[in-house]
Amino acid sequence: MTTTSTVSTSGSTSYVSGTVSGLDTESLIETAVAQKTARADTIDAKVTVNESKIASYQELQTLLQAVSDSMSTLASSTYSSVSTTTNAFDEKSAYLTASDGTDATDVIAVSADADAVAASYSITVTQLAKAMKVASTAQTADTALGKTGVFSLNTTDGAAAQISVSSDMTLEDIADAINDQSGDTGVVATLISSSSGQRLVLSTSDTNQEITLSTVSGDDIGQSIGLTDSTGAFSNVLQDAQPSIVTIDGVEIESDSNELTDTIPGLSISLMQATTGQTITLDIEANYDDIKTAITDFVDAYNALRAFVVTNQTVGSDGTVADDAVLFADGILRDVNRRLNDLVGGTAGSDDELTDLSALGVTINADNELELTDETTLDNLLLTDLSSVAKFFETSFSSSNSNLKLLKNDTTMSYDFDLQVTVTDGAISGVSVGGNSSLFTISGNRIIGAEGSIYEGLSFALASPTTGTISVEINQGFANMLTSLIDSYASTSGGVIQERIESLETVNSDLTDQSDTIREDAETYRTKLVEKYSKMETELYAAQILQQQIDAILGASSDDDD
Repeated sequence: MTTTSTVSTSGSTSYVSGTVSGLDTESLIETAVAQKTARADTIDAKVTVNESKIASYQELQTLLQAVSDSMSTLASSTYSSVSTTTNAFDEKSAYLTASDGTDATDVIAVSADADAVAASYSITVTQLAKAMKVASTAQTADTALGKTGVFSLNTTDGAAAQISVSSDMTLEDIADAINDQSGDTGVVATLISSSSGQRLVLSTSDTNQEITLSTVSGDDIGQSIGLTDSTGAFSNVLQDAQPSIVTIDGVEIESDSNELTDTIPGLSISLMQATTGQTITLDIEANYDDIKTAITDFVDAYNALRAFVVTNQTVGSDGTVADDAVLFADGILRDVNRRLNDLVGGTAGSDDELTDLSALGVTINADNELELTDETTLDNLLLTDLSSVAKFFETSFSSSNSNLKLLKNDTTMSYDFDLQVTVTDGAISGVSVGGNSSLFTISGNRIIGAEGSIYEGLSFALASPTTGTISVEINQGFANMLTSLIDSYASTSGGVIQERIESLETVNSDLTDQSDTIREDAETYRTKLVEKYSKMETELYAAQILQQQIDAILGASSDDDD
């Protein structure tokens, strides 16, 4: 009886298999290939571990950046004495109170920018600025007026434009022609319909502007529709133009507009209604809400970071570490956590009484989390001693030479030193501290902290340099120290964590290439095995057929001999 073979598949290759040899060639091939790919499986496992670390590092980056963002509005802007940007301590808010207890915001609205001075103002609004409005007599709607002429139209500050009217034009057509020129003239036309007909109403785009209308040629269009009388004066003045009149601290101010943007530096005042026997008190003060929000946001962001740290540092009661503790015993996490703990629990700012967070009512609990345990203390400090709060958070810079400007401060240290400057032929030729000239480098009029020195990260500019000693003092504020520290770790361009992420990504790329090469080689090996076993089965099958043929021949010969 002939034993037949079958077609089997290994990987993507089909080959001859069967019972001729009695071997499970498919299993043999899979086992041999698996031995070849075992190292690739190990490499892939390393890639998976690294991917988990990358994801955890990215989460740590995000949490750190959230802490930094919460403090950034309280830090000295760009840490520089030449910066023109502002922070929350520079911002101002306007607070309104009406003398009769009504809602003062119904009378005026005020916005304040950083240029506003903290002060109190007494305001009364005598009248609002109004736009001039005039109306025609009633005309039949959608009916040609049968008049032909040209008239000129403009406002006090507008440019005169000529409006051409033909006999087939309706009142609506005239309104359209006027509005086509309103950008130049400052006059806007509208239509009002009633049972008596349709009226053309002209009004000024801006308040306290007079409308001027005069005939240029042809029919007197203004008089024909009842806008003007025989003298050229407007027949029906609905509202006279008038300026706004406001009294601020006893000084009467008249304006063409209800928007007072240059009356008091840093303030924009919008007038909405005249006061009737009432006085509005306007208080310009710091934006306490934004400052307090930044502090409470910091508490929340810091505690979210703490939760991440605890998750990655906790050892279970059985001595094991949870699967989600991906960064357990990680040096970067341990280092940044230690440095943040030291900063949060340490002192900052100048020599004022506010030198730590607890003085602001923010304390550290038993779980090493922050808590606003005394909100009353914080509120009172914001209202009564804001300058001390600002000194705690902001970095301050002072110099005995006003020409020395702080350009850059990427450090977390405070400094108090004397800078000896030598000038030759009008240019800085030497800079030293305590006789050591290696601590700073010179680039034109810039004095730069030398790499590796305690002054690395500082940069100054000295205008009109002269030989002499300059006393320099820098008191690092809490917000600046925190944002600088976090930036060194969490910055996506050069931070410690980003460098680690990119290193792991490079390693993973190399490992993936290795794994792919191993698997490609294993598939090549599979193909060779398939060919080998297929050839063996084919040869055995052919031998079996030949044997059967020989047996048949020999059997036949035996029968013949009989």
